[in-house]
Formats: sequence, C-alpha cells, structure tokens
Amino acid sequence: CAACHGASGKGDGPAAATLPTKPRDHTDAAYMGKLKDQQIFDFIKRGGQALGKSPLMPPWGGQLTDEQIQDLVAYIRSLHRRRP
Repeated sequence: CAACHGASGKGDGPAAATLPTKPRDHTDAAYMGKLKDQQIFDFIKRGGQALGKSPLMPPWGGQLTDEQIQDLVAYIRSLHRRRP
C-alpha cells in the first residue's frame, strides 16, 4: 500500500509520482468520511477497475484474507481520524 499511498496514507508514496492518477489521500477526512467501510473493503478486495475507479489500484483479494482486509479498513479509518 505504501508504495503508492505513502507511509502515512497521503497518496505520496514513491510510486505515486509515476502514476497518471494520484492515489487517494486516506488522511482526507472530508472524502474518507463519506465512504462506508464496505466500499473501502471492496476497493481493496476487488481493485479500482471493478468499481469504476482507476485500474491502477490492484485487487488484493487473492493475496489477503477478508479478515486482513477488514484490519486494513480499520487502519485506513485511523489515518483520517488522527489529530495533528
């Protein structure tokens, strides 16, 4: 995840500069607050293209269990809820 989304989830990972579409900033509370947990889960499991988003977001359902993806959703949620 960090290669594109960055170590802190801001969408500024080392691979982000080479992508035509900037990866989502998971610290953006205004945007992330509008998403349901199931949507985030589906983006991770099925990838961007399956959901009408960037095909550059790969599906991780073949490598991660549903439980691991649920843990990632919880972690992603923590990124936009942190206080500076």
